[in-house]
Amino acid sequence: MHVSLDSALGRQRRLNSVGESVLQIAPNAAAAYSLRSLTGGDPKVVRVRRDTDGGAGDNDEQDFTASGISSGALVAFVGSGNDGFVETWYDQSGNSKDAVQATAGSQPKIVNAGSLVVDSAGLPEIDFDGSNDCLTASSYSRSGEDLPLTMISVFNQDVAGIDYVVALSQTNNNAFDRILLRTDSFDYGRRATDNAAKDGSGSDPDVNTKYVFTAINAGTTSSGFVNGSSIFSAVDTNVNTQALDQIDIGANNGDGNSNVNPFDGQIQEIIIYETDQSDNRLALEANIMTNYGIS
Repeated sequence: MHVSLDSALGRQRRLNSVGESVLQIAPNAAAAYSLRSLTGGDPKVVRVRRDTDGGAGDNDEQDFTASGISSGALVAFVGSGNDGFVETWYDQSGNSKDAVQATAGSQPKIVNAGSLVVDSAGLPEIDFDGSNDCLTASSYSRSGEDLPLTMISVFNQDVAGIDYVVALSQTNNNAFDRILLRTDSFDYGRRATDNAAKDGSGSDPDVNTKYVFTAINAGTTSSGFVNGSSIFSAVDTNVNTQALDQIDIGANNGDGNSNVNPFDGQIQEIIIYETDQSDNRLALEANIMTNYGIS
């Protein structure tokens, strides 16, 4: 997608070039996960476990800031030839909705055989294996009807299939809001506690391609955007009461399930607002697309 410098997105990219961060553009996110700084500072972004290396440091864990990843400190901690796994993806919103995986075998990878997992531009990413990897923020809580929501995700899918990127869900009932990839479409769906469900979908995702997928629910209707372009708009997603108590990244653990439709690929950023961010969408997407080299 070519972006004219005179377009709204082009103008916003020029504004972003002064260095404004995502959470400076649109503060008050409910949760925000990335391997870069979303705050303008140098926040703690991940807690990493290094695998067994036969020494005293087997399965040690350590926190890293955004600069700790870019400086090589993370790779040095994991060690030559070893793998590093994300135990915690820290929430940068200030709301302490940290996404955690205590089970070693279900932790996604960030260092592979001594090398940082990176995209084609050399930017770090978290690799989900499509089997059982998932990170969950169990402290999330929201309930009501006609709840506005904005979900922004940055990811690359390795294998075509039905994969959850991120879901707000309820442990013991059917309610959810989720971003899902189907074999033929990007999908945003929501379900109420009484099982009433609606969704909006469009476009056809390619594998081995990085995308920014934004879903915005205005309360009763939803719109979706991929790399800044609309794929559906004003779709009826009016459901009844929702009660949500967790955020799952890379799978769906709601309704008593475990690791349903796990994501196979890399995730770099998830930002969630409990508000309709239509007015800030262009600015947010411009910042994100510029950072990740998406056009």
